[in-house]
Amino acid sequence: MIIFYNKKTGKIVGTIQGRIHSKAHLKMWVGDRNKTKRIIVNWFKPKEAKEFEPDHQQKDLFIKLDKDSRKLKEYKVDLKTKDLISCL
Repeated sequence: MIIFYNKKTGKIVGTIQGRIHSKAHLKMWVGDRNKTKRIIVNWFKPKEAKEFEPDHQQKDLFIKLDKDSRKLKEYKVDLKTKDLISCL
C-alpha cells in the first residue's frame, strides 16, 4: 500500500493498493507533489510463515487495513512520527 498525505495536515488524500509495488507503482503520484508526501508499505513473506506481512512498525494496523481499506478514512498521518493515528 502506498499512502499519500498532505504535508501540512497529515490528511490522507489517496492510496495505491497492493502488497508489492512495481517500478511503475513507485512512479505514480496522487495529488500535487509539492503539497503531498507518501508512505510506502511493502509486504514480505517471512521464511516460516504462510502469509505475507507488512514491513512497517504498525504491522497489525496495516493487516487490518489490508482486509478493509475503507477504514483508512479513519486515520491521518502524524507529521512527526509518520505513523497513522485515528482522526475520529
